[in-house]
Amino acid sequence: MKVKDQILLIGILSGLIILISNCSKKSEQVLFQEAQKALEENRVEETVKIYNQLIRTYPKSPNVPKAYFSLGVVYLGHLNDQSKAEEVWKKLLKKYPQFNLEKEFFDYAQKAQDEENPEFAIKLYDEILDFFPESPNREKAFFLKGFVYSEQLKDYTKAKEIYEKFIKDYPESELKDDAEFMLENLGKEPDWGKIK
Repeated sequence: MKVKDQILLIGILSGLIILISNCSKKSEQVLFQEAQKALEENRVEETVKIYNQLIRTYPKSPNVPKAYFSLGVVYLGHLNDQSKAEEVWKKLLKKYPQFNLEKEFFDYAQKAQDEENPEFAIKLYDEILDFFPESPNREKAFFLKGFVYSEQLKDYTKAKEIYEKFIKDYPESELKDDAEFMLENLGKEPDWGKIK
């Protein structure tokens, strides 16, 4: 076989390898869908692998920050590994400082409340309190944590503790009156005739 033929053969084989590898590479949308489906089917370890694959395969994608956030949610909410979740979120903030992690925490906490998963909502409010100590939304997260304890978990002792601390720590807050009202009415059914 001549050198020219060998070079041509190598070129054809290289092209085939590239073509095959590109065909087998899943799109980031497919990986997101697979991760979501795996999580819905409670295949948590597989979900972690898929998010990590997405992050490695598409490092420049604008969707990678969301994959990091979702990976942290899986660690915190499904594997109960707070330290690993926080490690992922710190990496997220370091690589993508423009990503609004605080908003994602609030949105996901609200979703957890709506889906009757109050324990997870509390974990997310705690993450807001830990990650954003200087945030003006800190008091909102603190108040909502008390709300979840009182209204969803019916843990009035813990709710009382949180509302009392809220009133003490945020005496100028717009939510102070709401906290006082909640504190006065812990465990009571509302008298709709008196509410105007």
